[in-house]
Amino acid sequence: MLLNKLFSNKIVAVFILSLTFIGAKAQQILTLNEALKLALANNYSIQLAKNEAEIAQNSNYAGAAGMLPTVAATASQDNVVNNTQQKFLNGTENNKDGAKSNQLNAGVELGWTIFDGLKMFATKNKLNQLQAIGEFRMRAQIEQNFSRIIRAYFDIVQNKKQLNALQQSVTISTERLKLANDKLAVGKVSKTEVLKAQVDLNTDKSAMMKQQNLVQNAKANLNQLLARDLTIDFEVDDKIEINKDLKLADLQSKAQTQNTNLMITKKNYQVSAFTINEIRAERMPTVQLRTGYNYNRQTSEAGFLQSSQTNGYHYGAALSLNVFNGFSVDKRLQNARLSLKSTDFVLKDSLTKLDLAIQQNYNSYAMALQLLQFETENVTVAQSNFDLANEQYKVGVITALELRDAQQNLVLSQTRLSAAQYDAKVAETELLRLTAEILKVVSN
Repeated sequence: MLLNKLFSNKIVAVFILSLTFIGAKAQQILTLNEALKLALANNYSIQLAKNEAEIAQNSNYAGAAGMLPTVAATASQDNVVNNTQQKFLNGTENNKDGAKSNQLNAGVELGWTIFDGLKMFATKNKLNQLQAIGEFRMRAQIEQNFSRIIRAYFDIVQNKKQLNALQQSVTISTERLKLANDKLAVGKVSKTEVLKAQVDLNTDKSAMMKQQNLVQNAKANLNQLLARDLTIDFEVDDKIEINKDLKLADLQSKAQTQNTNLMITKKNYQVSAFTINEIRAERMPTVQLRTGYNYNRQTSEAGFLQSSQTNGYHYGAALSLNVFNGFSVDKRLQNARLSLKSTDFVLKDSLTKLDLAIQQNYNSYAMALQLLQFETENVTVAQSNFDLANEQYKVGVITALELRDAQQNLVLSQTRLSAAQYDAKVAETELLRLTAEILKVVSN
């Protein structure tokens, strides 16, 4: 009866696993390239960065720098009702209650600053740098999100590899329990042997269920980064391909010329330099040309003038020079120079920190590659050791405890291998981000 029950349980387990396998096959396979493209289209922080970059672009135009003329049009009409009492020198009088009068003024004026100490050119160059900063910030946000998505994607892969190892362990423990029951039936082992096998199987099942939960949480994390429904289920490509040809000297060279955050710091330095030029220009005279057209019409029911109308145009030029404004220009110029000096310190500090980050991540990358090779060889050894132990257990050469030890060593070696693969990929990804090469991961 016990054997029949165990056999039935095994059939049910195989059936459930088969359904799981069929369901997995039917699920969508989300490739890393597809995930990155989805992030470009949907990720909220990337969309926000794109909007900020577009704002910086829209703000960069000649008019914002004061290079274009301004045209202003005005129009006004005033209506007045007065009680008028007028007495003239010749003795005549003009008295009128409710006398109405109105005045209409309209005009258009064009003003154009043709010289302001070259401030407009400094401002335009500053706007160019601010636009570039907006674009670099957008790129930095995309790079950062790509890094997160790659980590999240391969976190799923790693957890699935660990799940596969635990599922294999469950299969092994199930076979061991069946063998123990067979031996118990013919009197070759005691009931204790069966109970130990059952305990180990339950332990493996518990670990497998916890690992399944980790896989689901990892998938939800990736869905969140892709800005889609957290409950969407999918499969991933379980291959972790590592670029093993990265060279430290090449990485350092690319980082110095391509690192996005470093480019932002350099642009900020240029913004500070152009700010100094803007303030210096305030010490120079400003020349403005003006021209316009005016129209004036007024009527009155009382007074000396019944109606009047004038219209015509005007033109001229204006020269202004800031002679003294309470040392405001001097103080702002001093502060701008200090700001430029501070930005230079930030730039130098960023260079040293970037070099340190490249060095440390490359060390992690090199170590991960060594561990990857070592753990790959170790899995082969652990698999051979388990296969031998399993055969020896079947013929009674070793105990169940020794078999369990070989089984756990196999699972641990497989887990360490998947962790080494993940660590190597994370180190590679960070190096690609630091050198601004990570955007090349997306293929057309």
